[in-house]
Amino acid sequence: MEQLHDDSTSPGNDHAPNEESLSDYVKRMETPGNLKKLAQKLKADLKYPNAENVPDLSFEKFEEKRTQQDRQ
Repeated sequence: MEQLHDDSTSPGNDHAPNEESLSDYVKRMETPGNLKKLAQKLKADLKYPNAENVPDLSFEKFEEKRTQQDRQ
């Protein structure tokens, strides 16, 4: 499985000085404006649920997924 982000705390991990760590990226992107946009999107998703954003949490669906994984 491909790793999307190198852990900067791992031993032997030599990042270039211009590489941004994940924590720095999160700090930079968590602006009040971006957090407000996220909150508005989540509020709309909860207020107007549709088939795309409402997970099927039934036991039947869980059992179906489990049996599919067992076959692989």
